[in-house]
Amino acid sequence: MVRALGPDLAYGSPAMYGVTATVLSSRRMIAYNLAQNAIDEAKGAARIQMIADKYADGDLFKKMHRHVGEELKHSKLFKDLVPATGYETRDDPVEPAATEDVLDFDDELRAFICRVHSIELRSWTVLRMYQHVLRQRAFPDISDTALPVLDDIMQDEINHVVYTGQQIDEWLRDDPGLQPVFDQCLEHTNRETWQDIAAMTAWLAKNYQAVLANDEANPAAVNLPETRFLVGELAPPATLT
Repeated sequence: MVRALGPDLAYGSPAMYGVTATVLSSRRMIAYNLAQNAIDEAKGAARIQMIADKYADGDLFKKMHRHVGEELKHSKLFKDLVPATGYETRDDPVEPAATEDVLDFDDELRAFICRVHSIELRSWTVLRMYQHVLRQRAFPDISDTALPVLDDIMQDEINHVVYTGQQIDEWLRDDPGLQPVFDQCLEHTNRETWQDIAAMTAWLAKNYQAVLANDEANPAAVNLPETRFLVGELAPPATLT
């Protein structure tokens, strides 16, 4: 756990906070991130349920299914927050390939929980960044609406970090051979997050005038790059109107 929260990890770095704060400095970009999070939470719920139904039993099965319900709750909460930004989501038909991408998935149970734990640590950290930025009240109406919702989601995120961490700790006590798998999951999450910081910084350098200027002066939609500047894992792009 000490390693999972170390200062050398991307999602806890000043660079991550700086880029995240920049991403959340525009109403349009806040709206995109909320919509992306709504998609992402639903996708995560589907995969957790698939692995739980295939491989988990007993207390872990119950905890994973509770996790599924909370992810679906978060998906709705994030989507319901989008109108507070002045934008609306457009419910386009889901492409079959996107559904297949979510459902065509399998993993060994212990490796999957290690992956989930690494992602939940990042989610918990990024959500705290969201809260910190919104408490600065650059957009008071958004902050007033979103902060109580994020507080609710935070309680669930903490529970997700705790139960997956406790389960991994139990497995490691029985089988220390799991340690390399856990380390690889942390390293993968760290590496892809550093890559995302670089990609988002490069994208902002090219597009900052369009996305960070006054929203009313730039009413056209702007497609953000696919990144993990979200509370969860990578998800398909969202459409705003």
